[in-house]
Amino acid sequence: MTKRVLSVLCGIVAFSSAFAQTKNLIGVASFKSSGRTEYVTAIQDVVYDATLKVRGFSLLEKDKLNQVRAGVGQEGQDASALAQAQSLGAQYIVTGNVLKANVETKPSDLPLGITNTTTAELLFDIAIVDVSSGEEVATTRFNAAGKGKHAFDDAMKELTPGIDKFIRENLKNPVSIAQVEEKNAAGEAIRVLIVAGSLAGLKEHDEFRVYEITDLTVDGKKMHRKRTLGKIAVAKVEDENFSVCLVKEGGAAIAKKVEANAKIKCEIITE
Repeated sequence: MTKRVLSVLCGIVAFSSAFAQTKNLIGVASFKSSGRTEYVTAIQDVVYDATLKVRGFSLLEKDKLNQVRAGVGQEGQDASALAQAQSLGAQYIVTGNVLKANVETKPSDLPLGITNTTTAELLFDIAIVDVSSGEEVATTRFNAAGKGKHAFDDAMKELTPGIDKFIRENLKNPVSIAQVEEKNAAGEAIRVLIVAGSLAGLKEHDEFRVYEITDLTVDGKKMHRKRTLGKIAVAKVEDENFSVCLVKEGGAAIAKKVEANAKIKCEIITE
C-alpha cells in the first residue's frame, strides 16, 4: 500500500452538505477486489461494524458509501474530493484491498473413503486515511484460513478481534483543552475544560492522554511529534460539547503549555 492512497472520494461530492454533523465522520470506502462480491462485502461489513464501536465519531451512511471508491495503491489524489470530504466533517476514510477471498470445495481422501471438504483462504489489507492530509495513518494486512462447513465464517471470526483492535487503536479523535479551570497553590493545573462532551460519547472517569504537537523536519520531510504532558480523567460531562476533567498527571506541564498557547491535544485512552 502506498503512502498516498486517496483517489478515494470522487463520489463523496454527491453528498448533501446537510449531512455534515458536529461529530467527526468516518467513511468506509468500497474495498478493491476481483473476488466474489459476497465475500468482499462480508469482509467490509466486519470493518464497518468495527468502526461503529469507536466513540466520538459517526459513520457515513452505507447507501451513500456506495458512491465512494477506494483506489488503494493508486498514485495521486483528488484534491477537490478531499476538500469536499473535509467540508462534510469527514476526518478519516477506511479503505481496503481484498487480495484473496477463496472458498473452495474439493474431494478429500479419508480412511473411510472420499468426501468433499470446504476450505477458505483470506488475505486483505486495511488502511486508515487522514482526509486532511490524504496520507495513511495506519495500514495492516490480515490473513486466515478456515476448513469445514463454515470455513469462511470461521476464518472471519478468527480475524474479527484483530480488526476491532486495529480500528480502535488507529481511529483517534483528538480534542482540545479550552481552558484551565483550577490550579493549586503551586500553579499546577488540577481541573481543565475539554472540548468534548456527550456528543462524543464521553462518560465520567474516561481517561485522556494529554500531549503537545510539535512540527519537525527530518530528511526534508515534515513530521508531527506527540510529546506526552500528562493524563486527565472526566469528572463531569457538562453538555454535548464540554467536559470538566481532573488532572491525574502532569499538572505543571499542562498549565504551562496551555497558558503559552502551545498546540495541545487530548486523546482518549479508555476502551
